[in-house]
Amino acid sequence: PDSSHISTLAGILEFDQWYLTSNKTDNSDITANLIRNDRTGAASPIGSGMTLSSGVFTFPSTGKYLVIVAGIFSTNGSDNCEIGTKVTTNNSSYTLVAIASDGNNGSGTKQSSGTSFYFLDVTDTSQVKVKFTVDSLGSGSNVQGNSSFLKSNFVFIRIGDT
Repeated sequence: PDSSHISTLAGILEFDQWYLTSNKTDNSDITANLIRNDRTGAASPIGSGMTLSSGVFTFPSTGKYLVIVAGIFSTNGSDNCEIGTKVTTNNSSYTLVAIASDGNNGSGTKQSSGTSFYFLDVTDTSQVKVKFTVDSLGSGSNVQGNSSFLKSNFVFIRIGDT
C-alpha cells in the first residue's frame, strides 16, 4: 500500500480536570477550593495542564478546546442552581457563554446535576481565558464539592489547532 496516504494520529495532547473541594453557597465567581484531579488513579493532566489563578484558568497552548462543566447541586424548595462558563478574549471583560443548571419545583431539598459544553477557540493564551460563576442560589441551596471524591468538576480538552 501507498504509505503517503496514512496519517499518524497523535491523540489528545492537552487534557485537564479540576474539581470543587467544598460546597459553594453564594452567587459569585468560583475563586477558591478548586484543585486538579488528584484522586486514586487520576490521569490528569495530559500535557502541561491548565494554570489557575484566583479562579481564572489560563490555557497551556493555543488550540480549540472543549470545556465541560459537570455540576452537582443541592436545591432547596422552588430554587435552581447554575454554574456559568465565562470567557474573555481580551484578558479583561468576560461574557457568559454556557450554563450548567438544574432546579427544584417543590419543597424540601433535591440533589441534582447539570452539564454544559463549550467549544472554545484559544487564539492567544494571554488573552483568551475562562472562569466559572455560581448564580441563582437561594437560601439552603448550594453547588456541591467534596475533598474525597469528585462532585462538581471542570474538564478541558484540546481537540485541535486554532
